[in-house]
Amino acid sequence: MRSDGVSCGGVKQSVQVEIAGQTLSIRTDEGPEYVRALADYVDAHLRELAAGKKATFNLSRMALLVAIQIADELFREKDRNRRLRCAVDEHLATVRERLREHRAHIESLVVPSTHEEST
Repeated sequence: MRSDGVSCGGVKQSVQVEIAGQTLSIRTDEGPEYVRALADYVDAHLRELAAGKKATFNLSRMALLVAIQIADELFREKDRNRRLRCAVDEHLATVRERLREHRAHIESLVVPSTHEEST
């Protein structure tokens, strides 16, 4: 197991978590700390959404709203990642082109030596 709680092997284990007051058993090959962090994240979203609501809120409806919020976060991060990768690729292409130009310039400055023997 890595220091961040992620399992390196494919061995499945059962991790107990609590979300919205309900205990769930999740089978995973990830470390327990990671799974608990995911559950805490979802639980925090549910609590935030439930704050200020009537005591008789519909858990299924709230879970769907949280799922949409988390999916939105995921999509936004994927888009941000895609844009960053495109920007890096563009910069890399520019650096490669400049490197080619500099190599060509250096090669044009290097004059092949002609060694003539004096007789």
